[in-house]
Amino acid sequence: MEKPFHHLVRGILLQDGKVLLAKAKGNRNSFLPGGHIEFRESAKDALSREMAEELGIACEVSNFIGIVEHKWEKKGAVNCEVNQLFEVTTNELNCVLNPKSKETHIEFFWCHIDCIEESSLQPYPLKKIIRSYWTNRNMTFWESTLHEEIDEFNRN
Repeated sequence: MEKPFHHLVRGILLQDGKVLLAKAKGNRNSFLPGGHIEFRESAKDALSREMAEELGIACEVSNFIGIVEHKWEKKGAVNCEVNQLFEVTTNELNCVLNPKSKETHIEFFWCHIDCIEESSLQPYPLKKIIRSYWTNRNMTFWESTLHEEIDEFNRN
């Protein structure tokens, strides 16, 4: 049986107490911008590429924030992922308006940090990481859901 594994990079873009999130149209869960790291591509280069592909913007990928290991179930198969997290900044977005996606299957929106618990953000340890990083930018994080039960939010 195939064991799906995903090596991902995600960007935490913070502006005025808000974080940029994405959602696949028709799905309840949200996620951070980013995506798969291609073979022989650095994590920072992958995140810059993903931001350009998804949002059509140039960005600066700066501080390494941490790692989140996560698992979920799709069509009965357990998937595992490793998410590398970096801070992202850009002058091309303003948190007053939700940015338009360049990809038809996803949409972007700003979520106030105080409302992050209601955002259905996955992997869910990101909620705690984002709140903590907002108050202390000198921390790095490692979280894992690999030894936890897969809940209803992580089955599709």
